[in-house]
Amino acid sequence: MRLCRVVSAMAAAGLWLAVTVSANTYYVDFADGDNDADGQSPRTAWKHAPGDRNATGNPAAASLTPGDTVVFRGGVAYHGSINLAASGAPDNPIVYDGNTSGRFGEGRAILDGGRVIDNWQRCRSPAEAQGNPRWRDIFHADIEVDTSSNMDHAEFVLHRKAPGDRQAPWQRVILIDGNRRLLPIAQFPKPSDPFYPDRPHDFLVSPNRLDVRQGEGVSLLVDQKNLSFRSPDHFDGMFIGVHGGNNHVYFARVKAYDPAAGRLRLPEFTPSTYETTRYAFYNSPRLIEQPGEWSISPLGNGQSRVYLMPDQLGDGQPVNIGFPVFDTGISVENGASHIRVRGFLIQRYSGGAGGIAVSRSRTRSRDIGIADCEIRFISGHAGIGLNHCDEIMVENCHIHHCPGWTTGIFLNRVNNYTVRDCRLDKNSGSGIRHYECRDGVVQNNTVLNHFGMHSSGINVYEGCANLVIEGNYVHNTIAINRNAENILFRHNVVDGLGRAPLTVGMWTSGRVGGRTLTNIRFINNTLVNTNRDVPWAAGLLGQRRGSPGSPEGLVVRSNIMDRPAEDLPGVFENNIYTREVEARFMGEGCRVVTDLNVLFLDPENGDWRRRPDGPRMDIGAHPQ
Repeated sequence: MRLCRVVSAMAAAGLWLAVTVSANTYYVDFADGDNDADGQSPRTAWKHAPGDRNATGNPAAASLTPGDTVVFRGGVAYHGSINLAASGAPDNPIVYDGNTSGRFGEGRAILDGGRVIDNWQRCRSPAEAQGNPRWRDIFHADIEVDTSSNMDHAEFVLHRKAPGDRQAPWQRVILIDGNRRLLPIAQFPKPSDPFYPDRPHDFLVSPNRLDVRQGEGVSLLVDQKNLSFRSPDHFDGMFIGVHGGNNHVYFARVKAYDPAAGRLRLPEFTPSTYETTRYAFYNSPRLIEQPGEWSISPLGNGQSRVYLMPDQLGDGQPVNIGFPVFDTGISVENGASHIRVRGFLIQRYSGGAGGIAVSRSRTRSRDIGIADCEIRFISGHAGIGLNHCDEIMVENCHIHHCPGWTTGIFLNRVNNYTVRDCRLDKNSGSGIRHYECRDGVVQNNTVLNHFGMHSSGINVYEGCANLVIEGNYVHNTIAINRNAENILFRHNVVDGLGRAPLTVGMWTSGRVGGRTLTNIRFINNTLVNTNRDVPWAAGLLGQRRGSPGSPEGLVVRSNIMDRPAEDLPGVFENNIYTREVEARFMGEGCRVVTDLNVLFLDPENGDWRRRPDGPRMDIGAHPQ
């Protein structure tokens, strides 16, 4: 198996050490710059950057060439979206720099796709807050965004696949409290974590299956216990989220409510349904109960009205509440190659490709380096999205608190890449997601709290080959799905936090990319802390017997893990299991140790380092 050390060394040397003296250095200062200046000194900086469609004058006319560097002023918020279409050269890349030297401004340069709302008015009556008894604490403001199509399409949509104009409205427009936090959409029942509004275990539960009237265009939900509100207009304007299909949440606007029957009339639900129905309500001023909650309604004139209960006021107004008006921070277009992006804070973009994206084109981009960036409050494809490109380095980036099923780092048909030393924290999609990637290294990353609907810490999906995934600390689950070969997992710690039912899952079902899992190796990993309330919980779970195909060439050696289960033929040697396992997994040198304190320094608090006096110190993860 190719271990990709050559890839890692090539990426480290080829992507960063090759930067030579720039042909030209241009300066950008969105606050005080002038597009009619020459841009070649901090005092003559441009306002806009080359590649911004809103640029005028000299930056609009500039043609970047190999070796050019564009430096943004630190501490200044640049409002715009930048497309990079010019290429550098293999030993002379084009560099977009967020003040990494610290000599142009203070701190990181900021790419900010948001706009602050400044026309708030306090509600003057219950009617202005649609009957909310706390109307005196609620403000409203009108914004230049038309959400009519998001409210009136009269169907259930799966949010992560719906186009922007048909998503649930709070996924098209997100509210952000300055640099502090994302604000939660008004919801009932209240979620255990407001960042995740789509987790079915927080939902109401009807004992009745959703009654889908095929051909009539409607579905009926009957739940006399929970739907006990007296007024027939109680749910007017609200959205409902329904758990169905293959473990997804679908959103639609409520059509009507019959209080006598405890029954909701909804659009036709076309996915499969479950025996019981889990559901929740969203997006109405009547649901606003806690500081920070908000909702949005279209006004029909190209505007929408936002309602908010703020948690802080300045001069009687909500302070620094904004929403995205640009869709993507930086996009590498048209096969542009030999590019570096480094040192930025990128925030408040929505509805596009994300914070930094390499877009698919006829010519594959190559030799792209992204380093030392913080990306947050992005609702879109991914914090960093890499599509159909080669020779990629992503390192030392922090991507966090991105809502709307936004992946931290997304790799789609990427070859010869390294993702290392990054921190992915609480994004609503998965932390690091792969599709059909080859010859890659995912190394020494920290992936925390990715527990949104259908989210995992790391995904390896549909045709990945020749990958090394090592030294990572991951919450939740690593998922491997369909047609993977030559994948080495080494010295990873995967912590289920007592919530995830498995730390590693392997599936061969599906229709994309084949169905074989070949030469998958788990060496010296720690796969622990799965949910003990789930009877089938496992450290390593295969698809059930009778699935389309069993893994071939599976090796599981020198790991500490909760237990393996289901269809996992292979070599199991020198493992320590923290739960009792089937005899077929007790290969040479395997043993069971159920007392975690014998193995780890402080398992109660998530410290999975080995105790110096524990058994078999050569077993389990030992990150470098």
